[in-house]
Order: sequence, then structure tokens, then C-alpha cells
Amino acid sequence: MSEETKAPEATAEVKTTKSIVPSKYSGRYKNGGEDPLALFIKAQCADDKGFSFDKFFDLCSKNGIVQEKVDHYKGQVAEKRHGAEGRARMTLRNMLATFARKNGKLVGLDGAEVEVALPKVALTGAAKAAAEKQVAA
Repeated sequence: MSEETKAPEATAEVKTTKSIVPSKYSGRYKNGGEDPLALFIKAQCADDKGFSFDKFFDLCSKNGIVQEKVDHYKGQVAEKRHGAEGRARMTLRNMLATFARKNGKLVGLDGAEVEVALPKVALTGAAKAAAEKQVAA
């Protein structure tokens, strides 16, 4: 059989993305997420250009995140280090989530308290075993 008479093989294009987020989670993070904390941050930190890191860092400071940590990420963002913006948003957001879970509210940029109800995270693995051991004692 010559090269010309062979049946063409089916070529399926595989869509590739550059995201590090596994595809099973990608819908959760579209447009900043839809949990109450993500909506609070989006409302507080939006400006005419989109997301304002200056407002975000102020918001973190107003809610009790250690200023040293805020300054650390602020410096990385200012230096335009690779991935610094994403690390800052993720890490400081998780710190805000801890305060929101503990208090049920956060302080907005205007100084007003805003209710931000986040569910407690279910423990798994070693943390779950340690909690069960502590309850049994």
C-alpha cells in the first residue's frame, strides 16, 4: 500500500492550558470565585483598572494581618517578581479567611464591619486524627 492510499488517521486536538489549577477545580476560581470572601474582596478592592493591590494590602492590614506579612507581599508585587501577585492574593486571602471564620465578619476599607460567613473547613488526614485523639482524651 502506498503512502497516498493509506487511510488518514483521526487527529484529535488536545486542548492545553497554561494554568496550574487542576481542571476539576478550575470552575471554582473563574472570576475570582463566588464564595462570600471572594465577593467581599472583589467589592472592596475593585477600581477603574480592575483589581487594586494597594486597596487589597490596606484591607489586609485593617483586618489584623501582621503588617510584616503584608509588607513582605507588597514588596514582592512592587518588584514584579514572577508569580508574586498570585501568591499575595492567595496567601493573604487565606489569612483573611481565618479571621472571617473566627469572627464571622471583616472590616471594610471604610471601617464598617461586614458579615462574611465562611464554613469551617473539614479536617482530614493527620489533622483529623489529632482532633479525634484530643476529643477522646
